[in-house]
Amino acid sequence: MPSIFDPYQLHDLTLPNRIVMGPMTRAKATPEGVPTPIMATHYAQRASAGLIITEGTWPERRGQGYFDIPGIETQEQQDAWASITRAVHDKGGRIFLQMEHTGRVGHEVNNGGTTLCAASDVPADFKIFARDDGLVQMTTELHVLSTDEVWEVIDKYGKAAARAKAAGFDGIELHGASGYLPHQFLSDDANRRTDEFGGTPEKRTRFMIEVLTRLIEAWGDSHRIGVKISPAIRYNGIVENEVEETYSILLDKFNELDLAYVAFQTPESLRSLSGLSNDDLADGEIWHRFPYEFIRERYRGTVIASGDLTKELAQNAADADKADLFVFGRAYMSNPDLVERMRNDWPLTPVDMRRGYGGGEEGYNDYPTWEDQRAADPSRPIG
Repeated sequence: MPSIFDPYQLHDLTLPNRIVMGPMTRAKATPEGVPTPIMATHYAQRASAGLIITEGTWPERRGQGYFDIPGIETQEQQDAWASITRAVHDKGGRIFLQMEHTGRVGHEVNNGGTTLCAASDVPADFKIFARDDGLVQMTTELHVLSTDEVWEVIDKYGKAAARAKAAGFDGIELHGASGYLPHQFLSDDANRRTDEFGGTPEKRTRFMIEVLTRLIEAWGDSHRIGVKISPAIRYNGIVENEVEETYSILLDKFNELDLAYVAFQTPESLRSLSGLSNDDLADGEIWHRFPYEFIRERYRGTVIASGDLTKELAQNAADADKADLFVFGRAYMSNPDLVERMRNDWPLTPVDMRRGYGGGEEGYNDYPTWEDQRAADPSRPIG
């Protein structure tokens, strides 16, 4: 059975291990969405990951749901990202851009006053953080995209993909999960359209497939375009009542596109609904539950798993052939050398979530490696 520390051949891209640094919004860009130099330091520190997937990055300003998250719409943003990809490549790393359009999720105070757009006039009724105001009520006044405007948004994804390639990224991950715009189109609750983008499970998959097709056209290689989905996850107000019908069609179409990979996130309620103990999870029972089996049975290519993974859980999934690559998120916030720590069974540094978002380098780039910790305190126990 493969070890999570073994190399993996992602089509023409060789990954030195199967550990993926997952996308995490950290709110370190400028208010205009320009990546900052401290982001280059952060990603370069973590270049030993088999693959880095960046924080969600908007292809157009309407898709900026959160404050100080980066974009890839302008030349200034492209140039700033280019400095980040160079820093990662100089350290021997590989980096994909996660392209994230939040659709109805967000507030105008976070995106310079731009009206949010949506598949249908179905607001996501909850609160969201704003930089200066804290928790604010989610915007309920939405611009419903006409059919022509849907195609315009798809075209903007393509233009953003061309910029991502020019910025030196190794590929793109389309964020089709977590209740954002592509996920909103998949949902029979958020999408109540009657045109070619809604009305049946197959029509609701069209937006995501057309976006992926445009990304592939812009890049020129389907093997550098991945996608993230989250079947049945109730996040950001998303509701799905036709999960199996919709995602069976979607995965069949992913196979036809011959993508780099399909990444997925487990439903947040998976542990509680399964009734499994931590011991059961460590024994690998979780890998026989939705959506692991569902996706593995239907998708023929590389599968990336995420969702509160540990080294042991990831290895169990690899042993059971339930996924090929494994995403770690919060552990990467506080452990820039996560691969080395897990490989050598060195203890992990716990993350301080109070310093997780916004601000400067404190709580972002000041977490030491294990070697730095040992140099500062040679008596530090290894285990």
